[in-house]
Amino acid sequence: MIRKLIPGALALGLIATSSAQTPDAAPKQEAATPAVEVPAKPKLDPAVIKADSSYALGFRTGGGFTQQFGKFGVGAADLDMDNFVKGFSAAIKGGKPELEEAKLQAAMEALGEMLQGREKEAAVANLAAGKKFLEENGKRKEVTTNKSGLQYEVITKGGDEKYVAPKEGEEANKQFLVHYKGTLIDGKQFDASPEGEPVPMTLQVVDGFKEALTTMPVGAKWKLFMPSELAYGEQRRSADIGPNSVLIFDLELVKIEDAPAPEGGGMPFPMPQGAPGGPQGGPEGAPEGE
Repeated sequence: MIRKLIPGALALGLIATSSAQTPDAAPKQEAATPAVEVPAKPKLDPAVIKADSSYALGFRTGGGFTQQFGKFGVGAADLDMDNFVKGFSAAIKGGKPELEEAKLQAAMEALGEMLQGREKEAAVANLAAGKKFLEENGKRKEVTTNKSGLQYEVITKGGDEKYVAPKEGEEANKQFLVHYKGTLIDGKQFDASPEGEPVPMTLQVVDGFKEALTTMPVGAKWKLFMPSELAYGEQRRSADIGPNSVLIFDLELVKIEDAPAPEGGGMPFPMPQGAPGGPQGGPEGAPEGE
């Protein structure tokens, strides 16, 4: 993060206390505020600038690659990094690929077939692991299991205020201010709201989140255990959230309020963004409905 330098205060001049002072009266003075020196920006060596900015651009490009192709199940282990860098270098220089188009196409088709087979296996394995986890988790006395299959544990009860559904014919216009963190059953965190102020969320979320938001009291903190059918089902959501994944959320409902009017026909407000490197559960934040 580039920090902006704030200029220091200017030194104040002498101020006379009265225009009617006699010539031999010494004018009163206010203590001058010492000037604050603004630290000079360090001058970086051009080689350092090139090296560090290249790394930054590469890191950001890698993050974009993970978001774009991770939802298809492509990971670092699927790449020959030397050839990946060669292809990247050729493209960024505007060159031509070393391999003929037919060979490139055949390789990509074979990769797609491999990924499809692997995703089917992951879906079966995740479904079995999730079922076992929920069965064991549901036996704990602290856990409530709803008819839908959603499990939750009350961490903080909260108050009496709850969501009130609009009457028939009325439009739902509420937003929910929340803090949340999402993990998988193996404990890996895939998403979290930013620290500080709660983030707004509508009911345009997956069914498990919608059920919790509309039933938990304001001020409550719940731990949600969400079966895959209440989340993303057989769909891979990201590099971390594979098909048939059970999702766990720490959710705090801070406030329910009227949603602001939509601007330009878009969503009533921007959906929350996920934390760097992990949050990919929903609008790259909270889970969205599909």
